Amino acid sequence: MTLGRLVRKQAMSHPVRALLTIGAVSVAIFLLCFLRSIVTSLDAAVKESSGRRIISASAVSLFQALPASYNEAIAAIDGVDTVSRFTWFGGVYKDPENFFAQFGTDPELLLEQYPEIVIPEEAKKAWFADKRGAIVGIGIAEKFGWEVGQTVPILGTIFPREGGKPWEFTIHGIYRSTKANVDEMTMYFHWEYLDETLESGGAMGPRGTSVYLIRLEDGWDGEEVAQAIDDYYAGGPQRTRTQPEAAFQADFVNMMGNLPTFLGMIGAAVLVAILFGVVNTMTIAARERLRSMGILKSLGFSDRVPMRLYLMESTMLVLTGGAIGVALAWMTQAPLRAMFGTFIPVYHVDQETYLAAVVTCIGVGLLGGLIPAVRAARLAPVEALRRGT
Repeated sequence: MTLGRLVRKQAMSHPVRALLTIGAVSVAIFLLCFLRSIVTSLDAAVKESSGRRIISASAVSLFQALPASYNEAIAAIDGVDTVSRFTWFGGVYKDPENFFAQFGTDPELLLEQYPEIVIPEEAKKAWFADKRGAIVGIGIAEKFGWEVGQTVPILGTIFPREGGKPWEFTIHGIYRSTKANVDEMTMYFHWEYLDETLESGGAMGPRGTSVYLIRLEDGWDGEEVAQAIDDYYAGGPQRTRTQPEAAFQADFVNMMGNLPTFLGMIGAAVLVAILFGVVNTMTIAARERLRSMGILKSLGFSDRVPMRLYLMESTMLVLTGGAIGVALAWMTQAPLRAMFGTFIPVYHVDQETYLAAVVTCIGVGLLGGLIPAVRAARLAPVEALRRGT
C-alpha cells in the first residue's frame, strides 16, 4: 500500500469527523475569500481610476448642487480638455427596495471621458438622439430583466415629478465595463432632460449638478488644474473641492470607516478558529492510532513515516475543504454582486485572493498536523504499543 493510499484510508476511517472538518474548512475559506474580496474590490475602484480625470464638487457637501453656470467657466481654465455634468438622481424602480445608481450626464462627453464604458455604436447613436433615452449596465439589466427598447419607470425621490408620476426612460443600450472604477450596476441618462423638466415645472428638486467630471489635456498635472479651479471659485458663489478621480473614489471608501481593519480582524478570528479545529481533529486521530504507529516503528520504519502520515492527512483534509470554499467563492460572485448593489457594485474575487486561499490552506494543514506529527516521531515503539492497548 502506498503512503498516499494509507493517508486517504486513515482520513476516512472516521468519515463523519472527516466530513465535518472538511465542511468547517470550506466555510472558513469561503469567508476569508469573501472578506478579502470586499476590501480588494473597493481598492480596485481606486487603483484603476484614470490620472487624466478630476472631479469637482461642492466644498460644503457632496449633496450640495453646483450651479450650471460653472460648466463654461471650468472649461475655460488652462489644462481642461472636456467638462461634463454629473447629477445623482436617486430614484427607485417600482419599489424602494429596488434602489440603484442613476446619473444625469452629457452622453457624448461621458463616453468620450470614460472609454471603459463599452457599448455598440448603434446604441450610442440611439441614446444621443433621444433625450429620454438611457443606457444601463449589464448587471442591473440582468437583475431586473431589462432589454434594449424597453421603457422603465423610475420614481423620483430627490426629483419627484408632478402628481407623483414616475420618470420614464427608454433603454437604448446595455454597457459593459473594462475596469473596476466603472461598475455595471448604473443607469446614465441625459442631464438636459432632467434640467428641462425642472425648468418647466414638471418636477421639483435642486437645479445645477452634483459634480463636474473633468478630463485633462495631455501633459497637465491634475493637482495643478484642480487647484486652479478651486482658486477661481474661492470667493463663491459656491466654493468647490476638486480632486483626482482616485482621491474622490477613496473618499467613498473612507465613509465606511476603517473597514479593512475590521474585516481583517474577523478574518483572523476565522483563521484561528479553523486552525484549532484542525489541530483538535488531528490530535484525536493521533490518540486513536498510537498502536498502529507503534507497529510501524517496530517493523523498522523511521520516525519520519508517522510524521509524514499526519502532516499529509491534515493537509489533504484542509486542501479538500479549501477547494470547496474557493469554488463557492468563485460561484457566488454574481449573486453577491447583485445583492450588494450600489454598496460594492464591482465585487469580485481576484487571482491574488485565490492564491492567498491556497497558501492559507497549506499553512493551516501543515500547522494542524504538526503537533501530533512531532509527538508520533518522538514516541518510542514500546511506549506506543503499551499506550495503544
